[in-house]
Amino acid sequence: MLAEWRKQLTVIKSELQSAELKLETLEGAEVSLAEASQSYLKSFFQRRGLYLAQAILVVMGILLLSRLSYKVMLKLLPGYRVEHRSFRIRLLDLMHRIITVVLAIMGPMVVFYVAEDWVLFSLGILLLLGIGLTLRHALPRYWQQIQLFLNVGSVREGERIYLNGLPWKVRQINIFSLLENPTAELIQRVRIDELVDLKSHPIKQGDPWFPCLRGDWVLLSDGMRGKVTGISQELVELIERGGARKTYQTADFFSLSPLNLSRNFRLKETIGITYNLQEDSVDSIPEILKAFIERRVTDEGYGDQLHNLRVEFEKANTSSLDLVVIADFDGTLAELYGRLRRAMQRWCVEACTEFGWEIPFTQLTLHQVEAAG
Repeated sequence: MLAEWRKQLTVIKSELQSAELKLETLEGAEVSLAEASQSYLKSFFQRRGLYLAQAILVVMGILLLSRLSYKVMLKLLPGYRVEHRSFRIRLLDLMHRIITVVLAIMGPMVVFYVAEDWVLFSLGILLLLGIGLTLRHALPRYWQQIQLFLNVGSVREGERIYLNGLPWKVRQINIFSLLENPTAELIQRVRIDELVDLKSHPIKQGDPWFPCLRGDWVLLSDGMRGKVTGISQELVELIERGGARKTYQTADFFSLSPLNLSRNFRLKETIGITYNLQEDSVDSIPEILKAFIERRVTDEGYGDQLHNLRVEFEKANTSSLDLVVIADFDGTLAELYGRLRRAMQRWCVEACTEFGWEIPFTQLTLHQVEAAG
């Protein structure tokens, strides 16, 4: 029995030595996760880096050839250089872009197939399938963008659209389209995707683009009067006489219905006379007042800028007979708008003083009712 147990002990010790040797081998070969990942990536790129580099070079070559062919078409086809291109030129440009994209996608796949690297080839197919599934729901919108690119969609070049609170002229439709507001001297570049939900219409002569130009004087409904010094898509800046500046958001500026004084403007001032002049208040007094104001306008140097002057009987008021003075001035006097209003009141008072016309004041008459009986 002792001999048998000694034999078993020898076998067990041998197995133990073998297990310890294997353990030492495993511990010597053990590396960290970072080292293992680095080793795997190094092995991956050593084996497939050449194929990836070839695929990248193929894509760069396709893009370079596409660019060169586009320049050749620009030189050989005059229609490419005109502002509004024809449908055929647009279709040719679209086909050129589509072929470029298809070749840029298929080029790396061909490289992987020829090199028989089925791992990269399979990854490429999976990537294309993922892109296809993602774009499946966006195809109708891309079809609308293609129609816009061909200038047969809801928005067309040379027509007028309304975007972000401003009217725009569609100057050019491309992947990035150019919009222009000719009056405000604004140019905006937008992606073609932003035009999909819009509709344009032909431009008619006299269509307004912006209430004013830079340098115009405007009067707003909030009482603000100033010279327009800056116009942008977001803000409009005005400067008052005296130098104070005020800035409005463009949408708020539009909502205040700006009155442009720099073209021409009209002033209407009212003066009242007493009822004892009733007999002459309709005919002779308006004529005399008109002649007096015309003389005073000329004396103060505004005669060349006065286009029209009328003095008319306006109404019989509670305590006065009101006359209205209507004067149309040239827009070059827009800066003096307030001064001219005060001057017209002054000229009316001077005329009343010179001709002895009494200016009444508001009166209140009380009537006492006696008790019955």
